[in-house]
Amino acid sequence: MRVRVGTVKLSRRGFTLLETVLSLAVFAIIVVPAIGLVALSYRNSNTELQAPNAVEIKSLLELELRGATIVDVGAGPGGTDLIYDVFHESFLLSDVEFYASSDLDTLEQDGATMSDSEKYYKVVVSMPDGYVYDDDDPYRVFLFNIIWPAFVPDSGGGYVDNESNAESLQQLILPVVLSK
Repeated sequence: MRVRVGTVKLSRRGFTLLETVLSLAVFAIIVVPAIGLVALSYRNSNTELQAPNAVEIKSLLELELRGATIVDVGAGPGGTDLIYDVFHESFLLSDVEFYASSDLDTLEQDGATMSDSEKYYKVVVSMPDGYVYDDDDPYRVFLFNIIWPAFVPDSGGGYVDNESNAESLQQLILPVVLSK
């Protein structure tokens, strides 16, 4: 004689609450960092698109500095003017600002004749902290702090200085060594 033991057949039509919560947690652990990486790569790619222009600005400013002179009116013997070049120790006693247009057609110290809408790159030329230049040194070191966009459109149709908006600024700090 055979005894048949009945089997219970369970029918599952959905997921339990625990399974749903666990699957959402695993999904969130995987997707949230991936979204952050996509956003970071987008920002980095935007910076990289403008970085070659920043490096070109560096080259243009190196040429500009090589030809730069300052005139100390009446400081020479008998009241003559003294002219200093980039390798004189009194050159660049304070930071100097340059502005460049986005297409690099215009590069100007202080941007005095440029409209705010043209000022896309701002370059602050300074000496590194703790660096002391001596006239006998065979080289001179500068830092170029290149910031963009320097000016952005405002709600009134004009342009405003963008330096206070750290979130939207791109920046490169490039060391420059000029040799005699």
